[in-house]
Amino acid sequence: METYFIYVVEDLVVTAVLAGIVYAYARFNWGRFGTRTVVGAGAAGLVASAVMAYLKQNTALIATGDWNRAIFCISLVLCLVMLVCLVVVQVRNRKKPAAMKPEAGAEAAPARDVLRMIILFSLALFLFLRIFYKMPDVMNYPANFGIATENLISTDFFYRIIGWLLGIVLAGIVCVATAKAFKALEGRHLGAATAAIVAIICFVQSMSLFQIFIARRLIVKGTVLYSIMFPLTSWVNNNVALFTLGVIVVTIVLAAIVIMLSLRDDEPYSNPAEHRKNKARWRNRRRWAICLIVCLVVSFVAITVVKDYVFRGPEIAESEECEIRDDGMYIALDQVDDGHLHRFTYETTAGFKTSTGYETQGGTGVRVIVIKKPNSNAYGVGLDACDICGTTGYYERDGQVVCSKCDVVMNINTIGFKGGCNPIVIDYKIADGYIHIASEDLLEYEKIPGSSW
Repeated sequence: METYFIYVVEDLVVTAVLAGIVYAYARFNWGRFGTRTVVGAGAAGLVASAVMAYLKQNTALIATGDWNRAIFCISLVLCLVMLVCLVVVQVRNRKKPAAMKPEAGAEAAPARDVLRMIILFSLALFLFLRIFYKMPDVMNYPANFGIATENLISTDFFYRIIGWLLGIVLAGIVCVATAKAFKALEGRHLGAATAAIVAIICFVQSMSLFQIFIARRLIVKGTVLYSIMFPLTSWVNNNVALFTLGVIVVTIVLAAIVIMLSLRDDEPYSNPAEHRKNKARWRNRRRWAICLIVCLVVSFVAITVVKDYVFRGPEIAESEECEIRDDGMYIALDQVDDGHLHRFTYETTAGFKTSTGYETQGGTGVRVIVIKKPNSNAYGVGLDACDICGTTGYYERDGQVVCSKCDVVMNINTIGFKGGCNPIVIDYKIADGYIHIASEDLLEYEKIPGSSW
């Protein structure tokens, strides 16, 4: 149950906050037209997500990487459009009306209105794309764990359904509470918070976009761009919870402001009945703000502490002994003929300059994994690291090779080939009953950018 609760909360909590704050911001700036636009975008996102979920689950028409790349690119463009429009609107608003001719002010007002409409529709489309990116996988969770269970009428199946539903309910409460509580805020607070949340989302998505480029070899290893982006994207991928925390902190700060405002009793009123009405309205907003804070704290605990406990993977097995000679590592074939995953470590030496110009520092254990491929005399050989997840390594589970970081199961027959989360390919030769990996090839990988062995 807790597994799918964590999955759903991790996928949706930031999107729920975004939806709620965009709704509140649209309500403040564009009134009913703004809220209808945002609600329409959200509803369209849910419908499109349902269609995408069906296509992903039942057809081979969807290339997820291509769709994600398009979503990330469009979202970045929308973010830039909103930024430019906001800057122009702010510059126009700072001009003193007294210094402007009446006809100039009349001409400027429609221009500002157009820019404000662009901002509204850009926000709505940004929200649509965010929902379209996150919701299909959430919608498909029941199908996935339904297939995994032997019997649909089982305790395990219903526990998973309950966890999935609880995650959706929590995300829904976060969305509604954000929209309800933030009615009390001024436009400057809402605008700053909305901009911060959109910027955080865009940054994380842009790093995911670069990960796609790296995985597809559109950014080539050895280039300056690769040396900059690989460690950065790896760090962001390994620390997504920090960015989620950033969104949560921004939202909690705003909720705290709402609570402080609700404790003030200086709102003007003409009679006792209006005073009681004002107090009731602020009390309602305070309750929603407290509810929001509680839900966000529960969400963050779920995707950090609870997740770490539930998904704590197995320890990486100790490296086995193999023969180390001056020209490299020699692994006996009869040592790895059992079809299981084997790990070996080569200790680097300092002062060796590789063919690419890298000078080794020494004292680093470069790990290599070897597994005999099923129904074959071939071997899967690679580094105990990948281009996406870094040097977190692999382990064997139920006869399968699994990435310790992202829990992706490798196709054993593809180990030794480039792509995806497969181990980084390293050259080797088989001769005289040994797998031989040359020293230079091992030393070349002494330091993988952004990671440490």
